[in-house]
Amino acid sequence: MGEKKSAYNLLVVVVAAIGSLSYGYSISILGNTLSKPDFYVYMKISTTGPGKGYAQSIIAAWNCLLYVGGMIGCCSYTYISKRFGRRMPISIGAMCVVVGGALQAGSVDPAMLSVARTVLGLGLGLLLPGVPLYQAEVAPPHSRGLMVGLHAAFLGAGTAVAQWVGVAFFHVHGQAGWRVPLALNSLFPLILFCLVWFLPESPRWLYMHGKRDAAEKILCRLHKDPADPTNSFAHKEMRIIQAQVDMDVESSLTIRQAFKSPSLRKRFIIGWLAMSGTQFSGLLVILTYQQVIYANLGFDSFMIGVMSGVWCTINGMGNFTGGFIVDRVGRKRQLIWGFSGCAICLIMSAILTLLYGNTDNKPANRAAIFFIFAIIACYTVGVEAPSFVYSSEIFPSQWRESGVAFSMSGMFVWAIVFTAVASPAFANIGAKFYIVFACTSVAMIIIVALFFPETKGYSLEQLATVFGDEVIGSPDDSSSDLGLSDDKEKNGTTRIETVENEA
Repeated sequence: MGEKKSAYNLLVVVVAAIGSLSYGYSISILGNTLSKPDFYVYMKISTTGPGKGYAQSIIAAWNCLLYVGGMIGCCSYTYISKRFGRRMPISIGAMCVVVGGALQAGSVDPAMLSVARTVLGLGLGLLLPGVPLYQAEVAPPHSRGLMVGLHAAFLGAGTAVAQWVGVAFFHVHGQAGWRVPLALNSLFPLILFCLVWFLPESPRWLYMHGKRDAAEKILCRLHKDPADPTNSFAHKEMRIIQAQVDMDVESSLTIRQAFKSPSLRKRFIIGWLAMSGTQFSGLLVILTYQQVIYANLGFDSFMIGVMSGVWCTINGMGNFTGGFIVDRVGRKRQLIWGFSGCAICLIMSAILTLLYGNTDNKPANRAAIFFIFAIIACYTVGVEAPSFVYSSEIFPSQWRESGVAFSMSGMFVWAIVFTAVASPAFANIGAKFYIVFACTSVAMIIIVALFFPETKGYSLEQLATVFGDEVIGSPDDSSSDLGLSDDKEKNGTTRIETVENEA
């Protein structure tokens, strides 16, 4: 009882994941634009001769400004989400992406495109923490990994859609060849903006704002199961939410006190490292500059577009797979496997590219391409999906908005750094840049193995036991009733105290 996934619950998290699709399209589509000669002609940018340096600088700026805007949006997420609910930042983020996409498509000079990228990033900075946090708060414990994993899966699907749109417009010349793909950037967030207010508010946010009856009603609808006609699963989860949130409110801390608390400090550090780790594998750099990578391996322009599309399709498929297995394998084990695979593939790709890049050795070039494709498989299955799940579930109710936003800021910080240095790094050291990411991937293996606790199988409230905090529930709220796994016995003992249930 309670183990099934209701169709309504799945529909809710899928609609929210349109925001993830928007994010994936947004971070990928500019790469296609930069492969269009007509774009450079219109913008009066020269990629050869004396103007080459300016071209490299402005391209790096466009990539960086997206994440600068993202950082601003991410920093504003906490206030908006805490004050106005989980749907509001998703709605505002979607509209910012609509506006940013429209400004991109209508850009008449590099300065306007720079503004467009910043506005676009602002919206993405609200969507990136907003979608997985919302999904985590509406998902049942036994399916939270899968449902939050849909965020990463749709993000990967968005990058694939962007790349295949680029392939479809490869032979379209003139301004339409690059303006239409940029305009399509506004389509998915516009759909999300229209649908988000039909989604239920997070029951946890409702309870924290004194709306217990509304929260319990939504829980019953989300977890409706014909085998549970009395909604006992939802009512038990509501009692745990009530008891734990009440205790958290009574023991609420200031920001300074929170960072002095060992358990909260550990959560913030681990969450930030988990999302920083998504950049340490080098996937964003490969996504942004893969056209350059394939060109250095001797492929023509059309094949570069096709290969980029296939690479991003694997991105989406890998994230679906990662989200599907995360509740079975466990977050910690999956992360270790993922970073191990990334490190091996990065080293092999670097060796082959350094030895045989820009040569006629086709077998070696194919092998280098194989490892570039293997990197995305290892990353999406083993790193991206569990990282989003992990960082969105480890924080207590009073600190969840702040914690998730802080965690996502790690992703934006390193995205700004790596996209800023990637262009000159590829120009000066080429594939040796991969070695940097191989080293950071190895560092993440060690960090995860030593410091990341396993979180599989807990309700959001009972996760406190993993970090040594007090956990409150009612005596009849057993783990089996909530669909929890036995992994909790490996991490510690949950202390259950009796609470008076509301009549």
